[in-house]
Amino acid sequence: MGLFCVFLVLLSTAVTNLFTKSIATVSGIIFAAAFFVIFTVSERANLRKHALTARQMKDHFQLEHQDTISRESVAVRPGGIMVTMRDSNNPVALKWVLARTKTEDRDVVVMSVRMMGAGGPEYLSAEEQSFSEHEQMLFTKAVSVAESFGKKVSLLVVPAGDVFAALVQGANSLEVDSVVSGQSTSMTAEDQAFHLGQAWEALPEPKRQFNFYVVGADGETKVFYIGPQAPTLGPDDVQLVHRLWLNMRRDPSVQDLHHSDIITYALTRLAGQYAREKVEILRDLRNYRASESPTLRIGGQDLTGVASPSSVQDPARQASKAPRGV
Repeated sequence: MGLFCVFLVLLSTAVTNLFTKSIATVSGIIFAAAFFVIFTVSERANLRKHALTARQMKDHFQLEHQDTISRESVAVRPGGIMVTMRDSNNPVALKWVLARTKTEDRDVVVMSVRMMGAGGPEYLSAEEQSFSEHEQMLFTKAVSVAESFGKKVSLLVVPAGDVFAALVQGANSLEVDSVVSGQSTSMTAEDQAFHLGQAWEALPEPKRQFNFYVVGADGETKVFYIGPQAPTLGPDDVQLVHRLWLNMRRDPSVQDLHHSDIITYALTRLAGQYAREKVEILRDLRNYRASESPTLRIGGQDLTGVASPSSVQDPARQASKAPRGV
């Protein structure tokens, strides 16, 4: 009722103005109508322009379908860098790579993983497959970032059921030296590297080792080495090997013994014992790791003074600051 009363008051005021101030009222109506027409025409023109841009962008990113990933199909050289991209609003990993890489010397591949499922790409023909809106946004941003650096990138979409399996397969097929990813919002950098390492272990031979960089939103970078790596030996480990070497060289028959021979023999013997005495070896290993002053039994003898468990790290999970260049 209140609104209706306000409406009546305004209506009566407008009618009064129309008859008492006809010139000003008519001019105001013409002025408002003219601007209404201008805004309407401008809006429709902008809508047509945006629609044309969207069609051109979709045509620009047409998929070239390949049964397998290869350097030849993507047109990249060995030793390149593969960058994962999930968020078009925060391409921190791509910016980090482009700021440190000369694309004239090393190719950069921006990869997006398309998760497969019921009704997914595997059920569609090559003609029916096209970029999703999310993929268009990702690669539009990737091209824009690359152009801002004055550099070139290659774009790749891989359908897969597992993200980490797709990454290691792509890295292996493209023969890249480094894979760079942004920090996940659901897991730590160490967990990302662990899952990537597990996927790498499941790859059939031959497979390449590579560096895995995780770039945080603040620019802090951690690097992990995917594949077999030399373990980090602490000072106590080195001293133990050296003492064994000194004692064993007292025998004239092994005067040409090297430190590496001792390590190789110890590992070979441990592998043989593990095949025969798996339960006992695992029990001793658990006790060794849990002990504050570790004592490891090998061949019925106690070996003391070896490094504490904290100084022995899994190579697949070692992290450090990234170097200046990738």
